[in-house]
Amino acid sequence: MEMKDYWRFLQHVSRELRAPLQDMRTFADVMKDDEWRTSLADDERGELFRRLDRCLYESECLVESLEDLTYYSSVFRLERKDKVLVNRLCEELAEGRDVEVLFESDVPDYYAIPTNSACLRKVLRILLDTACRRVRERTLNEREPECFLTLTEHASKGKLTFAVTDTGDPATLEEDVTAFSLPAGQHGTLFTRRVEYYNCWQMVRLLGGFIYIDPKYRDGRRVIFSIDL
Repeated sequence: MEMKDYWRFLQHVSRELRAPLQDMRTFADVMKDDEWRTSLADDERGELFRRLDRCLYESECLVESLEDLTYYSSVFRLERKDKVLVNRLCEELAEGRDVEVLFESDVPDYYAIPTNSACLRKVLRILLDTACRRVRERTLNEREPECFLTLTEHASKGKLTFAVTDTGDPATLEEDVTAFSLPAGQHGTLFTRRVEYYNCWQMVRLLGGFIYIDPKYRDGRRVIFSIDL
């Protein structure tokens, strides 16, 4: 990516961040004004607080994505000294979601790998968050609203392979190919989401693996990534 594309990218991110900040300013002004002359009903005040919380969450997500972008773009290796029980980690991240996530693994529960725990956790969380969101936002409802997380040691020698599958709407092949590239121009998907996927690519690379979207899977989306053992 050329330098001008980086500046264009940052311009789009700034615009996306400005929207929730402006909303928070508006909500804060309304609530301050209401302190002097009460006019809002309890349910209206409750809705304002809910919208304010949502704006704060969106802003925090974008700032975190930008922090990850700058950090993982500047390092050449990650410490992989954490011992992680991968089945337990996957089960923990799959539980408690508003879309059912079915987990399947061919490694035993006592199987632990040396890796960077925070990095692996973040990659899995982002992919599962995205898969669940795709299911919630889908327009085609021929299949059950489900996500699947699978784990295998047999797909590639010396690597552990994960797959996150959803029953959301199929994307175009072009969208799948460019999903892990840093966005620069206009694009329909929110920049925050694109940056998260780009960060996943960077983290997986630093963990000694690769990540891609299965081009043969057209009943939704299947993201496959591997890490070194």
